[in-house]
Amino acid sequence: MKHIAIIATVILTATTFGCKDAAPPKPEGRVLSASEAMRNDNLAIAERLAQQKAAVDAEFEKGRARELRQRNANNLKGVSKRWESALNEAARTGRSDIAAQITNLQAVMKEATAIEIDDCTGAARATLLSSMATTIEAFGMFQKETGESGEATKKKAATAGVQLQAAETEIEACLNKSQ
Repeated sequence: MKHIAIIATVILTATTFGCKDAAPPKPEGRVLSASEAMRNDNLAIAERLAQQKAAVDAEFEKGRARELRQRNANNLKGVSKRWESALNEAARTGRSDIAAQITNLQAVMKEATAIEIDDCTGAARATLLSSMATTIEAFGMFQKETGESGEATKKKAATAGVQLQAAETEIEACLNKSQ
């Protein structure tokens, strides 16, 4: 019986001293109340939402700028085609009837001037308008001449053709620009 008493004493002593509840760990820093924690969570959520909105807005603006550029380039391309049509008609017209064709060319040029532009199509429109003005000037010179076209008129017409090609290349570049 002595052994049982010793074993019981050892077990009681072990449970009394060895199984003490440990003190809870001390928190590092200040403990937030539930309302403070919720407020901090809401602020973090609001910040993430603001960042997401800014990213979405930036993508929207890029898409809008792309659509605007495409529309402006298509408008310029349409005016360029009407210009070429009017130019072909003027080239087939005799000297005595060229005044009406010059008026028609001026109307197409006025239409080109009214087209909305952006950073890409601005240079293309400027080149196109320069070509148009040079062409109209060349036809005006031709109208005043007698006989064959003079060298100055031919040179102006050639310059206008080069400018028109450059304008069409710039318009195509705007249409193909992906950003």
